Amino acid sequence: MKRLSIALLVYFFCLCACTKQVQVIEVQPGNCHKYTELNYLNYDSLKTDAINLLDVKMEDNCLQLTLQYDGGCKDHKVDLALILPEKVTLPLLSPTFEIRHNSNNDVCKALITNNYSFDISGIKEAGKHSTNFILAYKKTSGTIISSSYTYKY
Repeated sequence: MKRLSIALLVYFFCLCACTKQVQVIEVQPGNCHKYTELNYLNYDSLKTDAINLLDVKMEDNCLQLTLQYDGGCKDHKVDLALILPEKVTLPLLSPTFEIRHNSNNDVCKALITNNYSFDISGIKEAGKHSTNFILAYKKTSGTIISSSYTYKY
């Protein structure tokens, strides 16, 4: 009986450790996080590990991102960073956000899918009803992807 229990425990452990899993966490209303501001002094303070952007949506002031990455053994941290220009230029450039991902050196290969939500109301311009912005991230292939979006308010 003891050998059967040990064999079942080993089998269950191998099954869990060797299976690719997809994890989906729903965005809860009111769970909209603040973005981080980066400038030339602190630009490298957040990691830029690879990530795949699956979907982008706006709900009220929240930019909702569906992201996918390899992992499963360690906690990952995702931040949205507003990149501040070194000096003000005219005309003003579109605000640029970068998705910053810290995998904490997670070497596991489970495919993780999570939703993240960030309040971008700080880029609203007085007297306007919309603001164009750029969203950039580093794909798992190593390529930097940059796309333009319109935030309507």
